[in-house]
Amino acid sequence: MFYPIIDENCRFAMWTAEHAAVLLFSVLLGLGLIGLAKYRLTDVQKHRVLNVMGWVISGTVIGWTGIKLYLGIFNLQEDLPLPLCNAMALLIPVFTATRNPQLFELLYFWVLAGTFQAIITPDLLDSFPHYHFLKYWVVHNGLVLVVLYAAIVYQMRPTVAGIGKAFLYLQPYILFCMGVNYVLGSNYQYLHHKPINGSLLDYMGEWPYYIVSAQLIAVPMFFLVFLPYVRLKKRL
Repeated sequence: MFYPIIDENCRFAMWTAEHAAVLLFSVLLGLGLIGLAKYRLTDVQKHRVLNVMGWVISGTVIGWTGIKLYLGIFNLQEDLPLPLCNAMALLIPVFTATRNPQLFELLYFWVLAGTFQAIITPDLLDSFPHYHFLKYWVVHNGLVLVVLYAAIVYQMRPTVAGIGKAFLYLQPYILFCMGVNYVLGSNYQYLHHKPINGSLLDYMGEWPYYIVSAQLIAVPMFFLVFLPYVRLKKRL
């Protein structure tokens, strides 16, 4: 029997009307939620919205894993929540519940410098209504929305020191994923080969040079997303 929500359709293509539509929807949703929270909601309601966002993002990843386990199609080489965005999705309810400043810094740099690239050049094959399509956009766009919500509604701020922390804390995770890839023959974090759909990694050389190039580019990207706060500080 055909189930459109779980059967692959391989119809998604980046920079198409479908891609533009999901980005436009996400922008409008983000503006609406942030505007509502900033000007209309009480403090309790603001926190409730943030918590709901966190659990929706995390629940989407958990739900996809549960569906695959239930159907007996879970694949250790592809379905562990080890891509950084999925790992952050599982972690995000901790942040939305606590609004921890140190955790915010890590999420700020990892999400805005890394997840944004995944939004512009998505590694996605299936289009709507496939669950993978829904999970991909809920996770990636949702993470960006949570970070911007915290920055604008709660006035949370990253620091220059956070750039170094974001880079250093990323290294053990990359080494861990390399170990998993070696044991399972997988490609988590694209450490074994580049995405088949194309991405910015295509401009960073062949394996393993693109891994080093991506690491070297990470710090300038962290500085770039920190730039608005440099300008804000000068204005104040």
